[in-house]
Amino acid sequence: MVYEDIPDYFQVGLKELPKSIGFKKIKQYPGFRIDFKDVESLDGYLAARFGKSSRYKLRRAVKKLESCFEISYRMYFGEMTRQEYDFVFEEFYRLLEIRSHEKGIKNNRNLKTKHWYYEQVYPMILEKKASFYVIFDRGIPIDICLNFHLYNVLFQFIRTYDICYSKFNTGYINLMNQITWCLENGVASISFSKGDFYWKRRWCNSVYNYNYHIFYQRNSLRAALTTHAFLFILWLRQWLREKGIINRYHQFRDTYLIKPSGLSTAGKIEGIYDPEEGQEAGAEIDYRLPEFTVLRRAIYEYLFETEDTEKCLNVFRLKKSPQHYLVKGMKSDKIFRIIP
Repeated sequence: MVYEDIPDYFQVGLKELPKSIGFKKIKQYPGFRIDFKDVESLDGYLAARFGKSSRYKLRRAVKKLESCFEISYRMYFGEMTRQEYDFVFEEFYRLLEIRSHEKGIKNNRNLKTKHWYYEQVYPMILEKKASFYVIFDRGIPIDICLNFHLYNVLFQFIRTYDICYSKFNTGYINLMNQITWCLENGVASISFSKGDFYWKRRWCNSVYNYNYHIFYQRNSLRAALTTHAFLFILWLRQWLREKGIINRYHQFRDTYLIKPSGLSTAGKIEGIYDPEEGQEAGAEIDYRLPEFTVLRRAIYEYLFETEDTEKCLNVFRLKKSPQHYLVKGMKSDKIFRIIP
C-alpha cells in the first residue's frame, strides 16, 4: 500500500506495526509554503521577502489593475450559493482550457476530470474543506484559485486566469490577498504544493519534501521484490530531479516538441499605431465579445501602459480599413491592426 505526497512538516504518527508489515519512507518532490509563524501582516512579509523596488512594483500592479478596471474580490469558503458555484466553476474551467491551449498543454488531466471536481468541490466549500478565491472585473471572474483546506493549512491546488489580463500579474495580486485572508483567519500556512518554479521560491519562506509512505508484507517474497523495485524507481526519479535532468528535459520538450496553439483562430495583432489622418471611424464594436479576444488582450496591454480606464474606452472599426480598430480613451487614442 502506497500513500503519496505526504509533506514532511505534517507529524504523521504510526501505530506499532505487526512484525509481518514492513514500512519504507522515501522523499520525492520538493514543496514550497509560506509559514505564518512570526508573520503579522502582508506588508511585514513582503518587507522580509522582497526589496524596496519589488514591493513598489507589487503595489503598483494592484493600483493599475484597480484603476483600469472595476475590480472586486471574493473568498468563497463555508458559504456559496449553487448558482454562484455553477457560474464560477464554469468560468474556472473555461479560463483553464484557454490557458492550457496557450501553453501548449494537450492533455491537461484537470480538464479531463471536470465532472468529478464539479461534484466534489461544492460540498467541500460548504464544509470548509475547499475554497475559491476570485478576482472579478465587473462581475466576471478574471483570476480564480481553487484551494483545499486541511487542518489549518491552505493548499493552493489550481489557479488560472484570463490571459487578456496577463500584463497585470493578477496571480501575485491573488496571492497577496490570500495571504491577508489567511492572517485574518488564523491559517498557519499556505502550501504551493508540487512543482519547482521560480515564483514559488521567491514567495515561500519554507521548503519541505513530499514523501511516499510504503507498507508491504515482509513474509511475501513477491511483495518485497515489488516494493524494492518501486523504491529504486522512486530513488532514480529523485536523483534525476536533483541533478536537473528532468527539468532540462521539460525545457527541451517545451521548446522543441510542443508548439503552443495560442488563439490563432482569432488572428493576431501586427502592431500598434498612432491614429492616422484621414481614417474615418465606422461602427462601434463590443470588443469584449469572444471573437475579439486578441484585440481585447492588446487593448488591456495598452491600458497597462497608459493607465487609462476601461469604462471610458470606445472601440470602432475603421471604414476604409476593416482590419483596423480605433481605440479612443480619455488619455490617448490608438489604432490596432488584426491579421486573421
